[in-house]
Amino acid sequence: MKRWLRIGILLIPLVITGCWDRMEINDIGLVMGTGLDLMEDGNIRATLQISVPSPSSQTTGVKEGDRFFLISEVGKNAFDLDQKLQQKMSRTLFFSHRSVILIGESLARHGINDILDSFSRHPRNRLKTYVFVVKGMKAGDLLQVHYPYELVPAEALKEMQIMRGEGISTTLRDFLIASASEGINPAVGVLEPTHFFSSSQKVKDELFRMKGTAIFKSSALVGFLDNAETHAFLWFKKNKKTDKIVADLPEGNGNVGYFLTSSEVIIEPDMLGNHLKFHVDIKGKGNLFENNSRLDVGQPNNQKLIKKALENRVEHDMKVFLRKIQTQYKTDIVGFGQQFQRKDPQKWRIVEEQWDRHFAAAEISVSVNLTINNTGAIGPSLHLKEKEIMK
Repeated sequence: MKRWLRIGILLIPLVITGCWDRMEINDIGLVMGTGLDLMEDGNIRATLQISVPSPSSQTTGVKEGDRFFLISEVGKNAFDLDQKLQQKMSRTLFFSHRSVILIGESLARHGINDILDSFSRHPRNRLKTYVFVVKGMKAGDLLQVHYPYELVPAEALKEMQIMRGEGISTTLRDFLIASASEGINPAVGVLEPTHFFSSSQKVKDELFRMKGTAIFKSSALVGFLDNAETHAFLWFKKNKKTDKIVADLPEGNGNVGYFLTSSEVIIEPDMLGNHLKFHVDIKGKGNLFENNSRLDVGQPNNQKLIKKALENRVEHDMKVFLRKIQTQYKTDIVGFGQQFQRKDPQKWRIVEEQWDRHFAAAEISVSVNLTINNTGAIGPSLHLKEKEIMK
């Protein structure tokens, strides 16, 4: 009897547990994107972009063809905002499908410590959600922009992040890890407004684009990188699978376009006394994609000239980028500190307390080695006369 009683007690959890927190699809409102802006009184405005499934659009009152709507509220913190936003919804707000979190520039400069905790504490907030800083307009306003290719604009932002190589790809998880780590600071992609012309209208319609990088220190925005500096930064990121490099040839002999197909970057730290040095060794392979010069790229000497021009361009952009984060922002977003910590933990303890100062004073050298695997099916450009081709 006692044996059957023990078995019965063990089976009780299987009966009373399971999908106890399951929610039906008709009971939830799918949040696809969140915009956060700082108000003048210090409160935070949250704007949610909520998807409208097709069958429900007939009953929600939204216009035919609309696939999302926005709700907005002002509050002191994320918990306060969540409560107020839920009061506007007939369905439970569901954040597990959220693609993006947009942070307005003013809030980013103020610091986002007050809202970060809620994103990691609530189990329905996905850590794979992408994070952007919005420059030039409010984050909530950008969520109102319709994107022609996607039903819900937040999905367009997600796809733009997945199309790696064109910008910084940072998830909430990446941001939290960098923020909590020693020897590295977070950096996220930047969105800004732009325009496009539709085929049926002559007036401009609003659009958005990825442009540059936002640099954070202690969870507060300290500055931006432009596109060229961002592409230099991408050498250190795993998401740089491909890239396009344009270089001017010497003596005004035109320019070339190079498509990078693989890359490798090694950071070698060294510390002699109090003098800290890093060497950045960049290697890349790719194909020549465009030749706007009179050079016959089938000739080995001309290939060497093009290779050198491309390497000089990468080295120049890299030095501009490194000088900016070292001297202007004094913020290590690459992870030089982490590399130094891995190589020599004992010496790292000497500099870790004032890493920003030591990083700003460090000597960083750069070497670049690019390989041109393919120059295309032709040597010189076909439109050139024979006497114009440089062998």
